[in-house]
Amino acid sequence: MTSSVASLSFFCLLVLLLPAPHGASSHASYKQGSRQIFSRTPGNSQQASTVSTATTCSSLATGLGNNKLPVVHRQSPCSQFHGLPSLTAADVLRRDASLIWRRFSSQSSLVAALPPAPAAAALAPSPAATVLAPSPAATIIPTNGSSDPRGALDYIVLVNYGTPKQQFPVFLDTRSIGVSLLRCKPCASGSNDCDPAFDTSQSSTFANVLCGSPDCPTNCSGGSFCPLDGIYSVINGTFAEDVLTLGPSTAIDNFKFVCLNRSKPGGQPVAGTLDLSRNRNSLPSQLSSSGQAPSAAFSYCLPKSSSSQGFLSLGVNATVKDDNVTVHAPLVSNGDPELASLYFIDLVGMSLGDEDLPIPVGTFGNNGTNLDVGTTFTMLAPDAYTALSNSFQKQMSQYNFSSPGIHGFDTCFNFTDLNDLVIPNVQFKFSNGDILVIHADQMLYYDDTDAAPFTMACLAFSSFDAGNSFSAVIGSYTLATTEVVYNVAGGEVGFIPWSC
Repeated sequence: MTSSVASLSFFCLLVLLLPAPHGASSHASYKQGSRQIFSRTPGNSQQASTVSTATTCSSLATGLGNNKLPVVHRQSPCSQFHGLPSLTAADVLRRDASLIWRRFSSQSSLVAALPPAPAAAALAPSPAATVLAPSPAATIIPTNGSSDPRGALDYIVLVNYGTPKQQFPVFLDTRSIGVSLLRCKPCASGSNDCDPAFDTSQSSTFANVLCGSPDCPTNCSGGSFCPLDGIYSVINGTFAEDVLTLGPSTAIDNFKFVCLNRSKPGGQPVAGTLDLSRNRNSLPSQLSSSGQAPSAAFSYCLPKSSSSQGFLSLGVNATVKDDNVTVHAPLVSNGDPELASLYFIDLVGMSLGDEDLPIPVGTFGNNGTNLDVGTTFTMLAPDAYTALSNSFQKQMSQYNFSSPGIHGFDTCFNFTDLNDLVIPNVQFKFSNGDILVIHADQMLYYDDTDAAPFTMACLAFSSFDAGNSFSAVIGSYTLATTEVVYNVAGGEVGFIPWSC
């Protein structure tokens, strides 16, 4: 069967639960060379960027522009899941470190179970939200941010499987086993208490992938259902295909995914993952194969605060622009076949302010810088992190250093009683000569977002040692408000600052 484009009336909601540094602090800021200057102001200079409590669901659904679907924040009047508990920053650091260690320490780590998420990831779409008509050439799914500074970085999108459509919240994933996952009924226990789960018996287009089929990647025989390979024993499921609907103009027939078998409720209001990796069964690859996109390209922009909006873009809109705003980074192969489905860029150095960091030659020399939507805070090899931390302490020596730090971070300063503040910006340097500037709100974690930046603040980076597999993982906190465009066919990643 061939892929089709369907016009469908539904709305997709992508939710970002992100420690957000922007609050309602009264300050002005401007850039001076490679530094950012902050000054207190008598009024609330950021009030215009916050959502009024009187804002209606209708007005929240506007402003995304052409080809973008509406978005609401989990604490907006259009959502029913705001105010739920979430992870601390220290919990997030531990979770990220654990996931990265498992991912690179063995092949089976690539499929560690679904990323853990607190109850704050609950998703309740608003019936008052409206749909903006996109162009048939692209699908843009909106995202939104959490104002909860203790949120975990979990991105959730509502998608539809089957005919008729069944709608489910799923995690975005760039580090998975190379195929989207979906909890399916019947539950392994024979009960129906594992919701949300896909009821395959109610879909007229559902089909199991059988052993021996070209679509079965597992070495099995006979007419049985195609299972996950033995190395993925941590996940119990079988390959299947059905219609995946992503937007009013985009549906993929015969979309291949894995039906997860669950014996009991998972404790999470999400049904699986939407795979954005480089694998042939990922969403971008299958969308490209369907003829609905010129290449396996996609982009996302993750907002920093509850009042801002973001998106996931598939199709022609996910292109790397050649202009003075976009920063380009070469998309490279890590060289490890077990990591071939992940995204790596050619980072060669870093600077802080006007100072090039004294990172030993070879630290970034193995194409080991990973981009990951599921990692919150950027993690660096020990030599790189030590150089960054030492330089930051040196350049900030006039301020009050806080030891031993807070929330799992070890490079912290107390800016509470200051009226003026100068922060040197981090810069990532790529092999093609382009430089990506990371501004203060992307590189600092604030203890009190409402008072930011005049509060306790920490360098929002961490150190890890995972051997020779990689040298850095650039997390989504660092890239918030930046559209990250994955141009796989063109061999590059584009970074477009201040896109959401």
